[in-house]
Amino acid sequence: MFLELKKARILLFVLLASLSFTAISETSIETVKDLRVLQRQSEAENLPVLLLMTAEDCGFCVAIRKHYLKPMIDSGEYASKILFRQLYIEDFSYLRNLQGDLVTGDSIALKYDVEVTPTILFINSNMQELGERIVGINSIDYFDKLLKTHISLARTHMLNKSKH
Repeated sequence: MFLELKKARILLFVLLASLSFTAISETSIETVKDLRVLQRQSEAENLPVLLLMTAEDCGFCVAIRKHYLKPMIDSGEYASKILFRQLYIEDFSYLRNLQGDLVTGDSIALKYDVEVTPTILFINSNMQELGERIVGINSIDYFDKLLKTHISLARTHMLNKSKH
Protein backbone atom coordinates (compact mmCIF):
# COMPACT_ATOMS: atom_id res chain seq x y z
CA MET A 1 0.00 0.00 0.00
CA PHE A 2 2.78 2.43 0.98
CA LEU A 3 4.74 1.60 -2.15
CA GLU A 4 1.69 2.16 -4.35
CA LEU A 5 1.05 5.52 -2.71
CA LYS A 6 4.66 6.55 -3.21
CA LYS A 7 4.52 5.50 -6.89
CA ALA A 8 1.29 7.46 -7.34
CA ARG A 9 2.89 10.58 -5.81
CA ILE A 10 5.91 10.29 -8.10
CA LEU A 11 3.67 9.80 -11.12
CA LEU A 12 1.65 12.86 -10.11
CA PHE A 13 4.84 14.90 -9.73
CA VAL A 14 6.07 13.82 -13.17
CA LEU A 15 2.69 14.76 -14.63
CA LEU A 16 2.81 18.15 -12.91
CA ALA A 17 6.35 18.66 -14.18
CA SER A 18 5.31 18.02 -17.75
CA LEU A 19 2.21 20.21 -17.46
CA SER A 20 4.22 22.92 -15.72
CA PHE A 21 6.65 23.11 -18.62
CA THR A 22 4.30 25.44 -20.50
CA ALA A 23 4.07 27.85 -17.57
CA ILE A 24 7.67 29.05 -17.49
CA SER A 25 6.76 32.74 -17.50
CA GLU A 26 4.62 32.33 -14.40
CA THR A 27 7.44 30.74 -12.47
CA SER A 28 10.40 32.76 -13.62
CA ILE A 29 13.39 33.27 -11.41
CA GLU A 30 15.99 35.87 -12.31
CA THR A 31 18.32 34.42 -14.92
CA VAL A 32 22.02 35.16 -14.58
CA LYS A 33 23.26 37.18 -17.55
CA ASP A 34 26.45 38.48 -15.93
CA LEU A 35 28.37 36.77 -13.12
CA ARG A 36 29.93 40.12 -12.15
CA VAL A 37 26.47 41.52 -11.40
CA LEU A 38 25.61 38.44 -9.35
CA GLN A 39 28.90 38.77 -7.48
CA ARG A 40 28.18 42.43 -6.63
CA GLN A 41 24.64 41.61 -5.48
CA SER A 42 25.86 38.79 -3.24
CA GLU A 43 28.61 41.00 -1.76
CA ALA A 44 26.35 44.02 -1.24
CA GLU A 45 23.68 42.01 0.53
CA ASN A 46 26.14 39.57 2.16
CA LEU A 47 23.95 36.71 0.99
CA PRO A 48 24.69 33.32 -0.49
CA VAL A 49 23.19 32.39 -3.85
CA LEU A 50 20.94 29.44 -4.64
CA LEU A 51 21.85 28.86 -8.28
CA LEU A 52 19.55 26.56 -10.23
CA MET A 53 21.46 25.11 -13.16
CA THR A 54 18.70 24.56 -15.68
CA ALA A 55 17.88 23.81 -19.31
CA GLU A 56 14.98 24.84 -21.52
CA ASP A 57 13.71 21.29 -21.94
CA CYS A 58 13.97 20.35 -18.26
CA GLY A 59 10.48 19.63 -16.95
CA PHE A 60 11.82 18.85 -13.48
CA CYS A 61 13.49 22.29 -13.40
CA VAL A 62 10.14 23.91 -14.17
CA ALA A 63 8.51 21.88 -11.41
CA ILE A 64 11.20 22.91 -8.91
CA ARG A 65 10.75 26.57 -9.83
CA LYS A 66 6.97 26.42 -9.69
CA HIS A 67 6.40 24.20 -6.65
CA TYR A 68 9.38 25.08 -4.45
CA LEU A 69 11.51 28.10 -5.39
CA LYS A 70 8.78 30.51 -6.50
CA PRO A 71 6.68 29.93 -3.36
CA MET A 72 9.81 30.48 -1.23
CA ILE A 73 10.50 33.77 -3.03
CA ASP A 74 6.85 34.88 -2.86
CA SER A 75 6.71 34.18 0.88
CA GLY A 76 9.30 36.90 1.52
CA GLU A 77 10.76 34.71 4.25
CA TYR A 78 14.00 34.17 2.33
CA ALA A 79 14.65 37.72 1.10
CA SER A 80 17.20 38.29 3.88
CA LYS A 81 18.64 34.76 3.70
CA ILE A 82 19.57 33.94 0.11
CA LEU A 83 19.45 35.15 -3.50
CA PHE A 84 17.54 32.91 -5.92
CA ARG A 85 18.97 32.75 -9.44
CA GLN A 86 19.01 30.39 -12.39
CA LEU A 87 21.57 29.78 -15.11
CA TYR A 88 20.80 28.07 -18.40
CA ILE A 89 23.60 25.63 -19.18
CA GLU A 90 22.99 25.12 -22.88
CA ASP A 91 25.59 26.04 -25.47
CA PHE A 92 23.23 28.61 -27.01
CA SER A 93 22.74 30.56 -23.78
CA TYR A 94 25.29 33.32 -23.23
CA LEU A 95 26.39 35.28 -20.19
CA ARG A 96 29.35 37.30 -18.98
CA ASN A 97 31.85 35.54 -16.74
CA LEU A 98 33.72 37.20 -13.86
CA GLN A 99 36.29 38.60 -16.30
CA GLY A 100 33.55 40.15 -18.44
CA ASP A 101 34.02 37.74 -21.32
CA LEU A 102 30.98 36.42 -23.18
CA VAL A 103 30.77 32.67 -22.53
CA THR A 104 28.21 29.93 -23.02
CA GLY A 105 26.16 28.44 -20.23
CA ASP A 106 27.63 25.01 -20.87
CA SER A 107 31.14 26.37 -20.19
CA ILE A 108 29.97 27.45 -16.74
CA ALA A 109 28.40 24.01 -16.25
CA LEU A 110 31.76 22.44 -17.11
CA LYS A 111 33.52 24.71 -14.63
CA TYR A 112 31.21 23.50 -11.86
CA ASP A 113 31.14 19.90 -13.12
CA VAL A 114 27.38 20.02 -13.63
CA GLU A 115 26.24 17.17 -15.85
CA VAL A 116 22.48 17.02 -15.28
CA THR A 117 19.60 19.38 -14.73
CA PRO A 118 18.29 20.30 -12.32
CA THR A 119 21.37 20.87 -10.20
CA ILE A 120 21.20 23.43 -7.42
CA LEU A 121 24.43 25.04 -6.25
CA PHE A 122 24.85 27.15 -3.14
CA ILE A 123 27.62 29.68 -3.77
CA ASN A 124 29.16 32.76 -2.20
CA SER A 125 30.06 36.06 -3.83
CA ASN A 126 33.35 34.57 -5.07
CA MET A 127 31.32 31.93 -6.93
CA GLN A 128 32.66 29.19 -4.63
CA GLU A 129 30.34 26.43 -3.50
CA LEU A 130 29.35 26.71 0.14
CA GLY A 131 28.32 23.13 0.65
CA GLU A 132 26.70 20.12 -0.86
CA ARG A 133 24.74 20.63 -4.04
CA ILE A 134 21.35 19.14 -4.83
CA VAL A 135 21.33 17.04 -8.00
CA GLY A 136 17.95 16.05 -9.42
CA ILE A 137 14.94 15.40 -7.27
CA ASN A 138 15.66 12.52 -4.94
CA SER A 139 12.46 12.61 -2.94
CA ILE A 140 9.50 14.85 -3.64
CA ASP A 141 8.22 14.06 -0.17
CA TYR A 142 11.19 15.80 1.47
CA PHE A 143 12.47 18.16 -1.22
CA ASP A 144 11.24 21.32 0.51
CA LYS A 145 12.94 20.27 3.76
CA LEU A 146 16.12 19.47 1.84
CA LEU A 147 16.08 22.92 0.22
CA LYS A 148 15.49 24.68 3.53
CA THR A 149 18.30 22.74 5.20
CA HIS A 150 20.75 23.53 2.40
CA ILE A 151 19.80 27.22 2.46
CA SER A 152 20.36 27.36 6.20
CA LEU A 153 23.73 25.60 5.91
CA ALA A 154 24.87 27.89 3.07
CA ARG A 155 23.88 30.96 5.07
CA THR A 156 25.69 29.70 8.18
CA HIS A 157 28.79 28.80 6.18
CA MET A 158 28.87 32.22 4.51
CA LEU A 159 28.39 34.08 7.79
CA ASN A 160 31.16 32.05 9.43
CA LYS A 161 33.54 32.81 6.54
CA SER A 162 32.82 36.55 6.72
CA LYS A 163 33.77 36.61 10.43
CA HIS A 164 37.30 35.38 9.66
